[in-house]
Amino acid sequence: MLSSAFLVLAGSLALSFILTETVRRFAVRYGYVALPQNDRWHKTSTALLGGVAIFLAYLLPLLFFVGEYPSLQLLLFGAFLICGMGLLDDFLHFQPYTKLIGQIGVACMFVAGGQFLGLFDWSILTFALALVWIVGVTNAFNLLDNMDGLSAGTACIAAFCLMFAGVSTGNPVVVLACASLVGATLGFLWFNFYPAKIFMGDSGSLFLGFTLSTLAVTGQWENVTNVLFAMLIPVLVLAVPIFDTAFVSFVRFFNGRPISQGGRDHTSHRLVAFGLSERTTVLLFYTMSMLCGVLAVVGLKYDWLYTTISAVLVVIALLYFGIFLSGLVAYGKKATRFEGKSSNVILNLFLMEKKRIGEVTLDSVLIGLSFTVAFLIRFDGLPSPYDQVVVQSLPLLIPIKLGIFFYFGLYRGIWQYVGIKDLINIIKAVSLSSLVSVVLMTMVFRFENYSRAVFFIDWMVLLLGVCGVRVAIRMIKEYLGSWVRPKGIRLLIMGAGDAGEIALREIRNNPTINYVPIGFIDDDRGKSGREIHGIPVMGTRMDLPSIVQKHQAEEILIAIPSANKGILAEILQDCRDTGIPTQILSRTQKLASAASA
Repeated sequence: MLSSAFLVLAGSLALSFILTETVRRFAVRYGYVALPQNDRWHKTSTALLGGVAIFLAYLLPLLFFVGEYPSLQLLLFGAFLICGMGLLDDFLHFQPYTKLIGQIGVACMFVAGGQFLGLFDWSILTFALALVWIVGVTNAFNLLDNMDGLSAGTACIAAFCLMFAGVSTGNPVVVLACASLVGATLGFLWFNFYPAKIFMGDSGSLFLGFTLSTLAVTGQWENVTNVLFAMLIPVLVLAVPIFDTAFVSFVRFFNGRPISQGGRDHTSHRLVAFGLSERTTVLLFYTMSMLCGVLAVVGLKYDWLYTTISAVLVVIALLYFGIFLSGLVAYGKKATRFEGKSSNVILNLFLMEKKRIGEVTLDSVLIGLSFTVAFLIRFDGLPSPYDQVVVQSLPLLIPIKLGIFFYFGLYRGIWQYVGIKDLINIIKAVSLSSLVSVVLMTMVFRFENYSRAVFFIDWMVLLLGVCGVRVAIRMIKEYLGSWVRPKGIRLLIMGAGDAGEIALREIRNNPTINYVPIGFIDDDRGKSGREIHGIPVMGTRMDLPSIVQKHQAEEILIAIPSANKGILAEILQDCRDTGIPTQILSRTQKLASAASA
């Protein structure tokens, strides 16, 4: 099986190189190109019809195996229909509901054929779930095709992970089909990665989504010991397109914009608006796809319970990633404005005034998760009777701990601005809730089948979790911000104290302030060589002229509101002697006004 898969992958890769270049030349010669539009991302005319090359490179190597595997015939026929429908749409531009009807028709055909071949059980629930899954993932890849190389690369990684999952479960159809898809997308990616020479169009994106969704549901995951994890495998492998589709759908729905209408408000576009390069953004999504896919594959080989818990953490991380993205400007307009239609709704995934409900729900998940993890760590698994202990304890622990969290004000603050006082309250709340839990379990269950170590581990895990989710958005913003190449006036901050630190934070948090802090100057020699939020203290006033020249500083901000007038006058004169503009940040002055002065 592996040798055949290798030959199929090599053949599809070679075909993809040849066919993509052939199709690209044909498209350019006969004018089948995508022209730049206001609601599209690309800025230059680019060849279309790349999906035809991907499909043919995928199809031809697999034709040698259709006689041996009947289900492969069904997969290829469905892929042919969906690719043909996408190709017609590239030329005729169907209405969204027309495409949806066609997708539902092809999905119904596949599910009916799959039931006939024994791939599915005959049940209404199975039919409904399979139909929603196939149509949903098909459209997810259609929406994901919004930046050079994003859809093709994500599909390549997903197919690669599904191929290994097929090897683990002994499914030759999945292995061969995924191997061919890896080669087809990898060869196309050579021409499609930034800057793209050819686009796949709907013929390619619909084909990729349909093929991956159908391969995921024919993977025979029933061989996996746990049904829940069997359901998680395809979701994990295709987590990135699912996340992007869910995010865009929520954003457009709550801003009164049709979900089917194209635009530059996807997750990838917002990261570019944040300051990441297009290439870095795409590589970030590749990394996310690979991590989720590897998690699914690892879960097939090792303990499913640990992997399922990791999957829950991935979902929480994606949730916070979506909240972070929802606050970013998409493309030169506020995130709440689309094509002249304004809305005063700013989406976050806790849904406006329901945010506190979302916070409580998330804490409930963390309470249950930390208590389960504590048993797993203590007993290296969840053997009987400890599984029943967890089940009988959580209905009591969750409301008790939530009530204590509420008492300490954990739901009154704004998580994006969590400070030391908030963290102290979290420590108090988690500690007291753990003590109360011990007392409660003793009174109700006589502490039978419980372990003191479990509650100590639970306290540590819950403390880390509650603190972590409350600083997650700031962590995401600062981490991704470190990837951004800053642009603006190169600024030296005179004063490495509280005022200088506040000025630095405001510059970083306010994109309208066109400054790039490059360093601090402070007369306290003990601070020289230290850093504040990653910005170095370069020296004292005596070093100012050489620092300005060496680091090409363009402006100086004096942030020493505590200095008396005499010392401030000396500092100001020293700064002006360097020949670059100087601003003074007084005790009451806002930085934005100083920047515009």
